Amino acid sequence: MRKIKILTDIKRHYKHSWLLLIILLAVASLSQAQTVRSAAAYYNRGNERYKKGDLDGAIADFDAALIFEPRLARAYNMRGSARYIKGDLEKSIADYTRAIEIDPHLALAYYNRGKARRDMGDVEGSFADYTRAIEVDPRLSSAYNNRGNALRDKGDLDKAMADLDKAVRFDPHNALVYNNRGLVRRATGNLRGAIADYNRAIEINPLFAEAYSNRGNARQDSKDLDRSIADYELAIKIDPSFAKAYGNRGLVRLFQGDKLGAEKDFDQCLTLDPKLKALLEEQIEQAKRRLAARQ
Repeated sequence: MRKIKILTDIKRHYKHSWLLLIILLAVASLSQAQTVRSAAAYYNRGNERYKKGDLDGAIADFDAALIFEPRLARAYNMRGSARYIKGDLEKSIADYTRAIEIDPHLALAYYNRGKARRDMGDVEGSFADYTRAIEVDPRLSSAYNNRGNALRDKGDLDKAMADLDKAVRFDPHNALVYNNRGLVRRATGNLRGAIADYNRAIEINPLFAEAYSNRGNARQDSKDLDRSIADYELAIKIDPSFAKAYGNRGLVRLFQGDKLGAEKDFDQCLTLDPKLKALLEEQIEQAKRRLAARQ
């Protein structure tokens, strides 16, 4: 009888152990599910705050999401974006790098780190990040756009054009991409193509002041001075603080013999952005030489 009792006690022990294990597994599963829900809730609220411009609130929410889920790559990427807008480039790069370490296939993290590296003056690092973003997501228009801009700055206009053509193909309703391709076309001397791109940018976004000013530059190159001035005036009407538009209008007025109007525009340009002084003085001297050669 004692032997039977011992066996019964052993069975009860194992039965209770299995029951305890099942309970523990259920609790762990519920806890994990709660953790995932909490991380998602903070992440989603952080996104909403980010969209509304509440960057500090967004960062606080992404911090909380990462406490619940330390390997949530998207939260690092978004916290990096909030820090980027606040001007904290080093911390934003650290966040993008951590997102990439967790998820090497997160194309947006490479793209975002490329922007931050560009602003830090790391041109080669920026270019490498845009290239890696494209390798991960060959249809990422913004990465083609930014790499195209980098290539334009390096003077490699053919490759810049190829990238911006792809950016247009993958995002045909992005006014910024057309504007940037217009800059490359103007640099290659294709003024008609440049104006066509600026026209398209303005069709998409009629309040795109920079596109009006850039179209004015292309029209100035084409000797279409009256329409050039009209473009600068539209740019200034949309954005009265657009210093370069005043400077460019002043150059055209100088060509037209309106020295008083030109001086007023130059003064306004430098009042709005004194850092343009060296560039503006160089442009004025070039304009004066061309005027002298014409007379």
